[in-house]
Amino acid sequence: MKTKIALIVVCVALVAFLAMSAKVIDKGTEGQYTGEVAFDASASSSGDWDSVVSEITQNAQDIATMDLAALGDGKAVSLKGTVSAYVSKASGKKNSITVAPEGYSGSAVFSVQLGSIYSGTAVRDAQTVKAFADFTNQTEWSQYAKALNSQLDELVVAPLAIDESIQGKTVSVIGAATASGDEVTITPISMTIE
Repeated sequence: MKTKIALIVVCVALVAFLAMSAKVIDKGTEGQYTGEVAFDASASSSGDWDSVVSEITQNAQDIATMDLAALGDGKAVSLKGTVSAYVSKASGKKNSITVAPEGYSGSAVFSVQLGSIYSGTAVRDAQTVKAFADFTNQTEWSQYAKALNSQLDELVVAPLAIDESIQGKTVSVIGAATASGDEVTITPISMTIE
């Protein structure tokens, strides 16, 4: 009986000692102890933005002369043309313009996204500054695409304050294009209005 009581006392003392020795780690500071840091998509994209813009600008091909069937996802393009329509959807959060490119005589419809919500990952897919292998998982890769889209909205599109008055004006756009049938969507990384 004395052995059992002694064993219980030793176990209780051991548990009490371990409990007092344990370090409580505040939420959000785990990375200091594990080396794993939470992914910050906006910090990652802001550090890459100038390189992404430079690469897409250097690789941009005139969309009026391209084989649109070969566009795929995220092809670097340039476009100059006349705005034929301003389109506003989703309570003004998914705006675009339809542009008739100079020198193009085909039947495709060309739209330039104006945000503030952008569909797709064309900008991310048109650059090689970062690749999927640079991220932990698909979620981070997707967050990176969204962060690039947020940057282009803040730095490129929003300062232009585009509205219906753009119809009939000439625009020059460099960006990343995707095609679906005869519809081509361009996400801009630079844009000027004449």
